[in-house]
Amino acid sequence: MPVMIDGIKVQLFSECDTNAPFPVADESPRRAHPKIDMIFPELFFPSNRTYLALGEAKIREVVKVHHELVRHSKIGHLYPQDEAAFIAATSKIEDFFVQMLGGKDLYTSVQGHPKLRDRHFPFEVTETGRDIWLMSFRKALKQCAVPKEFLPEIWNWVESISIRMINRRTSMEMVKRYPYESIHSYFDAE
Repeated sequence: MPVMIDGIKVQLFSECDTNAPFPVADESPRRAHPKIDMIFPELFFPSNRTYLALGEAKIREVVKVHHELVRHSKIGHLYPQDEAAFIAATSKIEDFFVQMLGGKDLYTSVQGHPKLRDRHFPFEVTETGRDIWLMSFRKALKQCAVPKEFLPEIWNWVESISIRMINRRTSMEMVKRYPYESIHSYFDAE
C-alpha cells in the first residue's frame, strides 16, 4: 500500500528520474512531490531462547569483541577514545544486546526507548559506516564461536537494526541488505 500525503504518493529518492528536465520557472508555482530517503525494514527480535542458550556472559563477550573491532576500523573515531568512556559506552550497548536477546530489562529501564537513529545522530553514520559496523559484528560472532543455530535470528535482527543507525545518506540508492542467507557461508569457512 503506497504512503500518501495530501493525496499524493510519497516516493523514494531512488525513484527520482535524475535525467528528466528540471521544471522551468514560469508564472505558475512549481511542485516537487513528497519523498523519503529510505524505508526501515520490519524487525524480528530474536526469541529468548538465544539468551537462554548463550547466557549473558557470551552476549557481553560478543559486544566487547565487536566494539574492539570497530574501534580499530575506519569508523573507530565514532567511539570514545578515552578508555574509561569507551568501557562505559560498551557496557551500555552490552545491556542493550542482553535485553534485546531475551535477558533482563537492563537497558530500557535506565536509558529509555533505544531510539537508535536519534541516539546516533551526533555521529555521522553513513551507509558505508553501517557496513563496516555490520561486518565487524559478523566477525565478532565468528570469533566468539556463537553456535550456528542462533546465528540466523541474531544476524537478521542486527542487520535490520543497523539500518536504523544510518543518519547521513550518501546515495539515493536503497540501503544494501545482507540477509543471513547471503553471509552464512562466512561461518562455515575456517
